[in-house]
Amino acid sequence: MNVEQIDDVLVFTLPPRLDANGVATVEPQLAQQAAAHRGKMIVDMSQVDFVASLALRMLLTTLKAVQPLGGDLRLVGLQPSIAEIFRKSRFDTLFKIYPDRAAALAAYQ
Repeated sequence: MNVEQIDDVLVFTLPPRLDANGVATVEPQLAQQAAAHRGKMIVDMSQVDFVASLALRMLLTTLKAVQPLGGDLRLVGLQPSIAEIFRKSRFDTLFKIYPDRAAALAAYQ
């Protein structure tokens, strides 16, 4: 996972596979960064081509952790197959989803 800061927004770029191994690698880093930042966050999923249910739980847990602290987590770049999983699981109603980073960053302004 790559992490970068753009102005006051923390941007996470996730790896292609968010299976059990991928989540085990990403989740501790994501949780640690989210707890420390407590602000605006973007999760770039443009490279993700597989998500396990554990990955959905990880994203939801992170969202629920930062919201009470005034933070926000937005998703960008969902591939069509991943977007379909979000629609079927109704996770698209829980997250603000944007086509790309630029759109999410503009919405934060």
